[in-house]
Amino acid sequence: MNNDLERIRQEIDRVDSELVGLLNRRMELAVEVGRIKASAGLPTFHPEREQIVARRLSELNTGPLSAESLRAIYREIFAASRLMQYRLQVAFPGPEWTSSHLASIMLFGHCAAFLPCSCLEEVFDTFLKGKAHLAVIPIEASLQGGRGIDLLYTSQVRVVSECYLEIAHHLCGNVAAPGAVKRIYGRTEAISQCRRWLAQNLGPVECTECSSTSRAAVLAKEDPDGAAICNLYAAQRYELGVLAERIEDVPGITTRFLALGHHVNPATGKDKTSVLFSVSDRPGALFAALSALSSTNMSRIESRPNRLFPGQYLFFADIDGHRDDEVVRKALESLGQNVTFLKILGSYPKGDPGNPFRIERENLLSAAEGMVSR
Repeated sequence: MNNDLERIRQEIDRVDSELVGLLNRRMELAVEVGRIKASAGLPTFHPEREQIVARRLSELNTGPLSAESLRAIYREIFAASRLMQYRLQVAFPGPEWTSSHLASIMLFGHCAAFLPCSCLEEVFDTFLKGKAHLAVIPIEASLQGGRGIDLLYTSQVRVVSECYLEIAHHLCGNVAAPGAVKRIYGRTEAISQCRRWLAQNLGPVECTECSSTSRAAVLAKEDPDGAAICNLYAAQRYELGVLAERIEDVPGITTRFLALGHHVNPATGKDKTSVLFSVSDRPGALFAALSALSSTNMSRIESRPNRLFPGQYLFFADIDGHRDDEVVRKALESLGQNVTFLKILGSYPKGDPGNPFRIERENLLSAAEGMVSR
């Protein structure tokens, strides 16, 4: 048995040696790519290229490595490759270890430089003033989503990527057991999404609403009888024990995030195009606008009052395909003829809402899987 174990360990050492050599060769090639881009004046960041590579590798993967593990590993390889060319700077609505921060990590890996901002307005300001290469904002299942649409309307930005993040809530603190918790700290939405679990398992405890997940974790760390509703990264960062996992009343809550940039993505064959438009105040105006898109698959539409023009509504819509695809191009041309305002926010690689990023399975994976005991 010991001989078999030693033989397997030696084989692992050999494979690791090969991997190190191959990874370094990949980094050398990344440097060459950076030089070619610089000499040709090409943009350094290409999310569509990373999506194409990730999709190809997923098709090649026959296991036993899971799809989530492969995605997490290559997210960090992509990040390390970018770091050989430049340090990607990403602005997001902070503070750190919130869902927006984790979504930024999911999109761009741990090697990027993340710039937490106090509000969405500061995120846009930081990006538009050139202090960050990209910005990440929540756009669905968030109180900030509507404000994000307002800022997309008024700002000269492009949507260049998206991701879906599963929101998992954990009860974290340094008390001996969940039953000893006297105070709960959490964001308003988090407390609401866990209310039934809290009532059934903790009874009548005091709940204090906080501005962010990070703030909840800080308060729980300072309170010997308190606990926070937070994610695993926040618990790890603020040295809190996990008292109970996945306490959300309805599993599978996801939030969609958009990455904003200035560049135009070429088509990948699996894209989405987001648009903003408004229509005149007359019978049939919205019907005419939607009819213009009838040749496409419109996966989402949301209306919001236009804050700059009272009485007018903005419509945020997603359609499948790239703006350069013939069907999409013609539909957008027809849409432009039937609306009073049209802004094509961007075409970008389509995320999969049915396969969102999961923190406990992916975010901590890249750190944990590399340290498996041999």
